Amino acid sequence: MERYEHSRTGVISLYEEQLKRGFGSLRFDSFLEDEFRASYRLTNFVKSRLVIAFALLIVVVMSVGHIASGSTSEHPVTAGIYGLGAMLLALVLTLAVSYARSPRLYTACLGLCALAIGIAGTTVDVQASLVGQGYYFAGQIGWVLMIWMMFGLLFVPAAILTAAVSIIYVVAAVYAGLAPEEIYFESFMLLNANFLGGYSCYKIEHGARQTYLESNILAQRAERDGLTGLYNRRAFDEYVERIWRQSRREGSQLTVMLVDIDRFKAFNDLYGHQAGDDALRRVACVIADSVQRPLDFAARFGGEEFALVLYGPADKLGRIPERLRESVQKLNIDHERGVDAKVLTVSVGVAIADPDTNRSLAGVIQMADEALYQAKENGRNRVVVNKTSTTSIETGKFRAHARAAG
Repeated sequence: MERYEHSRTGVISLYEEQLKRGFGSLRFDSFLEDEFRASYRLTNFVKSRLVIAFALLIVVVMSVGHIASGSTSEHPVTAGIYGLGAMLLALVLTLAVSYARSPRLYTACLGLCALAIGIAGTTVDVQASLVGQGYYFAGQIGWVLMIWMMFGLLFVPAAILTAAVSIIYVVAAVYAGLAPEEIYFESFMLLNANFLGGYSCYKIEHGARQTYLESNILAQRAERDGLTGLYNRRAFDEYVERIWRQSRREGSQLTVMLVDIDRFKAFNDLYGHQAGDDALRRVACVIADSVQRPLDFAARFGGEEFALVLYGPADKLGRIPERLRESVQKLNIDHERGVDAKVLTVSVGVAIADPDTNRSLAGVIQMADEALYQAKENGRNRVVVNKTSTTSIETGKFRAHARAAG
C-alpha cells in the first residue's frame, strides 16, 4: 500500500513530499525509512555476499603467505595465525548466514563480521609491525574502505564500525609500543581513509535514496488517475485481489464500498465538463479523507464512480460510509438538477464480507454494486449496506441497470 500526503491518497504522495523536503541527514520520515531500509538490504544482498567471498579468498591467501613467511623468518609462525583464523571464521559464518535468506539477520552478521575482522586484523597488523613488516597495515586501510563502500551498509552503521575499527587499531598500536612516528603516520592514514570512504558512502546512500523515491513516484503515477489523484481501475483490480487473499488467510472482514455521484451526467450537461472535472476532484478529496488505515485503499472505479476497500472488522469502521455521504453534501456544490438540497450528492453501496463467507471476490463486489443500485432506487443520496451473512444475491448475475441517468 503506497502512502500519501493529504490523507494518504491525495495528489501529492509522501514520496514526492519527501523528495521536495530533501534528506541531507540521510533519514526519511517514519514508515518511508523502514520501507527504504528493507529495499536497500535486498538490493545489496547479493553484492555484499560477493564481497564477503572475495574477502575470504584474500584472507586464505594471506594465511598461506603468513605461514610460508614464518618458515624462513625469525618471528614465530603463530604471531598472526590466530588473527587470520578469526577472520576466516567470521567470514565463513557470515557467508553461511547469507544463504538463510534473511536480509535483516544477514545485515546484523555483516556488521559483526566487519568488527571482528577489524579486531583480528589489528592483531595481525600490529604484531607484523613489531617485526618490521609494516606493509601489513595496508590491509587495515583496505578493510576500512571495504566497510565504507563495498558492504552495502548505510552511512551511520558504517561510520560506527569504521570508527570502532580505527580506534581499536590506534589503541592497540600504542599499547604494543610501536614507534610514535609510526603511530602518527598510521593514524593520519586511517583518518584520510575514513574521510574518503565516508564521503563515498554518503554519496552512494544519498543516490540510492533519491533513486528509491523517484522510482516509487513513477510507479505511483502509473497507478494513479491523473484527474483525481486516486488509484486507477487497474491498480484497484490488482490490490483488491491481494487484500482479498490476505483477509481470507487472516480471517478478517473486508468491506467494499462503491460510491457514485448522483445525476452526474445532468451536472455535466448543465455546468460543463470543466465544472464536472472540478467536482470529481473535490469528491475524490473527500473519499481520500475516508482512507485512514494502512491497508485501506481508494480508487476511481470509472467515470463518476469510486471504490474503497476497507480492511478489518466492520464495527471499527464506524460511520465512514455515512460520513462520506454527508461530507460530499456539505461541499455545497450547486446542482440544480440534483436531489434534496439541490447540491451535488453521492449514493453509496457497501458490501461487508465475513471471514467465513463462501462468496468469491467477484460476488462481494457484486453485492456492493447491488447495494449501490438499491441506494439509487431508494431515492439517491443515501447508503445501503449488504452483508455476506444476511444477503442472498446469486453470484454471477449482475443487475443490468443503466448508469446513464446517474
